Amino acid sequence: MEMPQRMTWPGHKMLDPTELEARFCIEDGLSFMDSIFTEPTREDKKQIAQIKGILDNIPLRESDFIDLYYFRRRKQTDIAEIFEVSQPTVCYRLKRAALRLKFILNLPKIQQEDLEQDLTGFLSDPLDVQIMILMWRTTCQSEVAKRLGVSQGLVRHRFERSVNRMRVVKKFKVYVRMYDLIAANLNILREVRRTAWGDQIVHRIS
Repeated sequence: MEMPQRMTWPGHKMLDPTELEARFCIEDGLSFMDSIFTEPTREDKKQIAQIKGILDNIPLRESDFIDLYYFRRRKQTDIAEIFEVSQPTVCYRLKRAALRLKFILNLPKIQQEDLEQDLTGFLSDPLDVQIMILMWRTTCQSEVAKRLGVSQGLVRHRFERSVNRMRVVKKFKVYVRMYDLIAANLNILREVRRTAWGDQIVHRIS
């Protein structure tokens, strides 16, 4: 039986079905990323520079997908092959990573030096200070637990305890608002997984 030909429109290139799938699975969570990477304005370029800086702080698994898709311009189907997952899975994981970046960019602007100095003088345990700083930088309790070599349960307990202590101090009002936002979005900002095979491939690409 003769296979139907792919439909094309005058003046437009013919699209592969997998490319169509990749485009139409992009949901709102990625829309702000797509807009700044397509003919970026001066303000967009400033935001791209901010994103590059944030990539060093977010979970490595998520930064891989953002780096490959937006900065190295790899297709979602190519990333799916690298990580041995489906293309819709890549789309979903990109959306999660983009949500984290957007969330971090919208957090209150705080200098790490100021945060560290204020917390060091207020929290007696250096581990609590480290947890609070890393929760601000990564917004991911599993990433904080991994970096500090402790359990997620300990991170969550110490985090909530420190925030509650900070509520009674007026000068910590901005910090408390920031940490409340992070706490409220921990489920949305959960980390995506990176396979051992993906680790090897990304290392080779780099």
